[in-house]
This record gives sequence, C-alpha cells and structure tokens, in this order.
Amino acid sequence: MFNIPKQITQGDRITWTQELEGYNPATDTLSCFIRGQSAALDLNSVPNGEGWDFEITSAQSANLTPGAYKTQFVIFSGSDRTTLGHTDLLVCPSFENLTEFDTRDSDEKELEAITKAIAQLSNGVAEYYIGDRRVRYQDLGELSKRQRELRNRIAMAKNPGIIGGRNVGIRFGN
Repeated sequence: MFNIPKQITQGDRITWTQELEGYNPATDTLSCFIRGQSAALDLNSVPNGEGWDFEITSAQSANLTPGAYKTQFVIFSGSDRTTLGHTDLLVCPSFENLTEFDTRDSDEKELEAITKAIAQLSNGVAEYYIGDRRVRYQDLGELSKRQRELRNRIAMAKNPGIIGGRNVGIRFGN
C-alpha cells in the first residue's frame, strides 16, 4: 500500500511518491513518521497533483542508526487526523567509512560471551559481562547448558536441512 522502500542505506537520498485513493493532495496533508530505538524522523510530503512526494535527504538518512524502524503514515484532512497504516524499514550501514563490520547474529555474539565467561569461571573469576549485562556467580552448569543451546541453534540456522537433537527416532508402521 505504501511506496516507501523496505530498506535504505545511511547517507543515501531516498525519494518516493505516494498516491492514495479517496484523498486529495490539494486539501489533505500526508505525513510519514519514522521511529527506531535511537532515532526519529518526521517527513512532510509535498503535493504533486496526483499524490504526495516524499524525500529523505542524505543528511537525514546519515543520522539514522542502522537497525529496524517502524513507519507510520498519517493523513490530515482539515482538523481530522487519520492513521493510514504502518510499515517496517531497515536502515543498513554505509560501508564507506567502515573498516570492519560484525556480521554475526545475536546468538553468535552471545555464544562468544558465554564461552569467555566459562573460561573466566574456570580460572576462578566469579564476575563477567555478557553484552552490557554484568553477571556474578553464575552456575557453570547453567552456562554450559546455554552454550550447548546456542551452538545447536546456530548450527540449525546455518544448516536448515538438518534435524536437531542427538537422538532422532523414526518408526515405520504397517
């Protein structure tokens, strides 16, 4: 329904035209609100006769932190306000100024942190960090269990054709 791209890259200039049946660009105002965890952007459209033109400038997209965003389209008709709908938007980082980029998913990052925590515990350290969380006196058995779970989940994600678990039973009936 909405023509906003599903994915943009930081620093790119993005334009699109939105046409809506039942609304008049000469009398109605269409706005797009973009919200994410650490950034917000409000876009006002420009009527073009048939619909509304939107633009995200290069400077505006450069200020959006990479990650998932939600968009909301709202039409203003006189004193009435109507929310027309929502979309998802993914902001990708520009590689122009990056020297490295971590492509691991959250499970892989957590697995690395848990593996480091297990190593620290085996050396007598009773406090460690997993991401930005500080953990104290965690049971080694619980950490090992979580480590196995993550390893299995990562393996299944990378090889979706495999069957999970150690023991797989198959019974054939007649």
